Amino acid sequence: MQFQVEYSKIKASYNSYKPYFETHRESVESLFRHYLIQGKGSDFEAFLNEKHDDMEVINEFKQKFIYNSTLCLFRSFDLLLSLLTLDAKNFHTWSDVTAYYSKFYLIKAVNFLLQRGYIELKKDGKPLKDKNDSKFYFFLLENGYKVFSQGTPEFNHLKSQGSGSHQTWWTVMESVRDINGIENFKRVGFLLDKHWINPKTRNEINYSLEYLEGFRELEWFDSNLKNHHRFRSGDSRNFTSMNNYFAKTPPEDCDIGDYYTDVKVILWESILCYLELYKDLIGANQIFRIDNLFELLDIHEIKTLNSDISSSVIQTISKLFEEEWDPFAVDDPFR
Repeated sequence: MQFQVEYSKIKASYNSYKPYFETHRESVESLFRHYLIQGKGSDFEAFLNEKHDDMEVINEFKQKFIYNSTLCLFRSFDLLLSLLTLDAKNFHTWSDVTAYYSKFYLIKAVNFLLQRGYIELKKDGKPLKDKNDSKFYFFLLENGYKVFSQGTPEFNHLKSQGSGSHQTWWTVMESVRDINGIENFKRVGFLLDKHWINPKTRNEINYSLEYLEGFRELEWFDSNLKNHHRFRSGDSRNFTSMNNYFAKTPPEDCDIGDYYTDVKVILWESILCYLELYKDLIGANQIFRIDNLFELLDIHEIKTLNSDISSSVIQTISKLFEEEWDPFAVDDPFR
């Protein structure tokens, strides 16, 4: 089963919308609930696809998608920086778990940006018109917005791919492959990769008591822990490009496989792919503050940890947004 849409359609859907600063930050779940206590999912789907003279209602959903998307991007980036600190100090189990959550939040960021996702509505106040609408997937597809509630063939198909709270979002991410035109973004392969970071490896690291699966640095707790805890030294290579990655490695020792299987490379290239999509779809706006990404570098003291990585991150993101990017094109009430 495919969930097809032209990338150009997603981009065109943002033509009448510009993100704005919110003081009251209602969740996207609350917004969906507001409409689903008034009508069934099928009625709500029809409402979303009606031609509205006033786009404010439809843009309110886009605002929630973009707000959530941008928030998840900042969480992903923050976790990548946390990974660097943990890895440098040889806390590899938690650096690996942190890598997973960085990718997980990035998956949510991309899905919201592309106007697709999974929603579970908790019991709160007035009941829904149809209890099956308490769980549903939503997509912007070629024939408009689609809401697939419990019991629909689409819902059952998607759930069959994985029903856990995390797996549902990974499944939605797989559907990004059905977007015609997404392949034009050269880094999308990193974004869609699930071989090195996925829920299965997260569970093994977090919970398994099998030898060399979970907490490998503690496997020899009954022996010389001092030596075994450092079984894998922190990798300080500059992951921001292949040239930077091998800059200090003799040519005969360069193994391209190291680069393509390094979780820091995968996360960094995935984040850059997101930023390229964001710039193309949304552009400059109030709620995406590039300077705050750089502020996180200072908060995590990345310059002290590795000045090459810190400067390369700043240079790469700055170059990507070298065109004018003024988040205060509209007055910020807190500036």
